[in-house]
Amino acid sequence: MIAGLLFVQAVVFAILSAIIASNKNRSAGGWGALGFLFGLFGFIAAIAVGEVEDDTRSSRRRSSQQKSSSSERKQTSLRNLRKEKQSPAQDFDPDEYRKKCLMCAEYIKLEARVCCHCGHEFSEKEVEQQIEKAKEIVEDDKSNE
Repeated sequence: MIAGLLFVQAVVFAILSAIIASNKNRSAGGWGALGFLFGLFGFIAAIAVGEVEDDTRSSRRRSSQQKSSSSERKQTSLRNLRKEKQSPAQDFDPDEYRKKCLMCAEYIKLEARVCCHCGHEFSEKEVEQQIEKAKEIVEDDKSNE
């Protein structure tokens, strides 16, 4: 009899914790498990915890919407691949490449004007030269393939 009441209580707190967590954009299953295991304490924790930004849910929704139009995306990506193959300069993305800081020898983004590790400043001309040099290396590599 007592075990039955404890089980019902655990299920009720699990459901309540899951509902509150779901309203706060948190994992309903995880918080439901906490509510089941810890009862009233899990329920209070679900109430006390803050709300999470809606990024994860909106990205899930976007991904499900994108799956519905997968054939359109495949056709578009095939067109883009054909365009990219025609012009190798479009394949160059400066964000994918890094350079070594002259002062602290740490690697930073190719387009960085200031080293985030030591504060060394690169001139605009210097940055543009490094980008052009990286583009040339990428184009040479692609032409050798």
